[in-house]
Amino acid sequence: MTWVDNASEEIDQISQWRLIIAVTVTLTVISMTVVIMRLWIRGRTRGMAADDWMATLSLIFAIAYSIICILQTKYGLGLPIALRPKENLIPFTRVNYAGRPFYQLGISFFKVALLISYLRLFEGTNQRLYRQIVWATIVLIFLAHLGCTFALVFACNPVDKSWNPLKPGTCLAPGPSFTGYAVVTIVSDVVVALIPIPVLLKLNVSRSKKAGLIGIFLLGLFTTICSIMRYLQIDRIQFGDGNSTMLVLWGVIEFNVGNMVSSLPFLAPVFLRKAKEYRSKQSHGYGSGGRSRQNGKGSQLYKLSSLSKNGDTDVSTTGNSTRGKGTTAYATTGFDKHSASGSEEDILKKGNTGDELPIQHHDPNAIVKSVTYSVRVDDGTTSGEGSRYM
Repeated sequence: MTWVDNASEEIDQISQWRLIIAVTVTLTVISMTVVIMRLWIRGRTRGMAADDWMATLSLIFAIAYSIICILQTKYGLGLPIALRPKENLIPFTRVNYAGRPFYQLGISFFKVALLISYLRLFEGTNQRLYRQIVWATIVLIFLAHLGCTFALVFACNPVDKSWNPLKPGTCLAPGPSFTGYAVVTIVSDVVVALIPIPVLLKLNVSRSKKAGLIGIFLLGLFTTICSIMRYLQIDRIQFGDGNSTMLVLWGVIEFNVGNMVSSLPFLAPVFLRKAKEYRSKQSHGYGSGGRSRQNGKGSQLYKLSSLSKNGDTDVSTTGNSTRGKGTTAYATTGFDKHSASGSEEDILKKGNTGDELPIQHHDPNAIVKSVTYSVRVDDGTTSGEGSRYM
């Protein structure tokens, strides 16, 4: 029994349906995992917001498009037109037609989700012009993709000629129309990837962290590569053997990669924090436990009895008497003298006017650098293994 309907064993072996299903299923599972992790983290921390709902909608459309892609392989996707069973012509064109709006409209959702996250990211700043630009971009990108969707759905007159090519009528020329769709997709990909860069360059963080943040957002340009690769398949469809396999497959890749990339800015901090905690545990486990050791860049080690209420430090070597002889309690702090709160520091410095951005510290969406505090109890009778952590 063959996978391709009405095909011989020989034709079924030639078909690329195995490759299509393998790539589609793999990317869909990875995309689902990444987006669901993003939604789970957001739900546990700040609750679902508009960008999360858009990411969910994009994932639903991507799953639907992947299913349609696999279904097309039953009717000939993966084969040149000359080798496709003629009995499958109408079923194939119907399924292919059904997938068009899911792709063309769906890929706008992960872009809109990213743009909305930009608005949330800088909600606590005075970047009013930037926010207006982002809102205008959201509207333009959605309307452009919506227009392309309608153009695809109503490409033929009468409409049912789109899924019944034997019926008399006319259709838009595939070359110019697909070029127009590709231009919209590629330009919007580039705009979404580049639009946060000017603001990210103003972050008051180290160059390495700044480069990392910019790199995460620029990963969105990979969807542009997918769009270009997809567009290059048009010549093969028009002037070659008519095999649309890679056109559809690059659409699946673009869709799922876009969903993953749009969720990475939310997952990267979590993984980095977990990695930092792991390294911290390793360093505590194998460190000397000495009193002069510093715990991380910019941190200081104080005896609890030596830290006064006004934030000044006393260099006295007197231990904490409540702990008994030979036992001293230490507090490790990343206290910043330039920070208003002592534990948070603004990392957005300048606005459009050159003034310092008024970050609202109680705003959950404001961008701040947080400094953690930890307490360690050091037994004087041991050197390293006797330290206890609170």
